Amino acid sequence: MGARSGWKARSATVQPSTSPFRWLKSTRRHCSAAMPEVSAGGYASSMVLVADDNEVAQRLCRRVLEKAGYSVLIASDGLQAVDLALAQNPNVILMDVAMPGMDGLEAMRRIKAERPEMRIVIASAHSMASDRERFLAAGADDVLSKPFRLGDLIDVVQKLTAKPSA
Repeated sequence: MGARSGWKARSATVQPSTSPFRWLKSTRRHCSAAMPEVSAGGYASSMVLVADDNEVAQRLCRRVLEKAGYSVLIASDGLQAVDLALAQNPNVILMDVAMPGMDGLEAMRRIKAERPEMRIVIASAHSMASDRERFLAAGADDVLSKPFRLGDLIDVVQKLTAKPSA
């Protein structure tokens, strides 16, 4: 069995690591001071589903999104993400690619087959231009490359939940 990827935060950045414990130690020093400034700004009725198998990443995304006024659901694998997405109809889904059971791309395909209008952001450490193009071609509405700044997470969610101007 391979090493499980953890997360570490530096300057409000979420990135892969080999030790979740190292992340926890650095988060205490960096995260609260580096948290992006956000306000609810009319997004209180929007719901975001965070699909990631890493509990630390789940908690960090939940904290930032809730501070911005979003309701947050958490899924720990692709199958749970599909079930929650179809049952709860979130405004945006942040989908990790590498998850146990069903990966994020397959989960996205299943969700889009049922609800093509659902907005899905892929979060992946695969950050080459060809990977981004592949994710968008598979149906993603946007892509966040890990490591990503928490401010970038808020920006993309706000963009996808913004009401179109008349």
